[in-house]
Amino acid sequence: MPYDLTRLRSLLPRVTASGALAVGLLTALTDCGGGESASMEFAPACPITHIPSEAADYYLYKGKSTDYRDLVARASIVKLEGDCLAGGPKDLKTRVVLHITVERGPASTTEALSMPWFIAVLHGDRIVNKHIFRHTITFPANLATFDTTTKLITIDLPIPPRNVDSDYRFEVGFQLSRSQLEYNQTHLKRATYQAY
Repeated sequence: MPYDLTRLRSLLPRVTASGALAVGLLTALTDCGGGESASMEFAPACPITHIPSEAADYYLYKGKSTDYRDLVARASIVKLEGDCLAGGPKDLKTRVVLHITVERGPASTTEALSMPWFIAVLHGDRIVNKHIFRHTITFPANLATFDTTTKLITIDLPIPPRNVDSDYRFEVGFQLSRSQLEYNQTHLKRATYQAY
């Protein structure tokens, strides 16, 4: 009893094309797996950041008096934000922004104020680098107190970007004169700021 193969031959190309399509789809999905696992990796751990309480406030007086009538401006670091990114196999990029509240004092005679602030990079207990920046503000005409944000600062550390703590840490605060530092040490309540 002979079989009619014409019907079977007409079905064969469709099955082969469907099979090739299925194999191609499986190959494409296999390649996607690597991207998913890469996106599921943890971000690298940022160095611990500390704001010393004596460097968290900035008082600027006219002359040597510390009377309120002679206050030009007062500023306080109220928030520190940042994150870390891998910049290569041995490069950790740390980005930092400070949020500052500024109060205009009764002795202010200018519309602008430039406040120096710093980021010190410590390895263990040793300062290995220090960057000083200037944040310039213009006083709004109708506000005595307002909030401002520094520019985004990026610091590269020569360490592998891993999700474990490193021996590096940051100290962040206002760059103060000797008299400003002494004023803060004697007049201000000590507080501990720490960001993780």
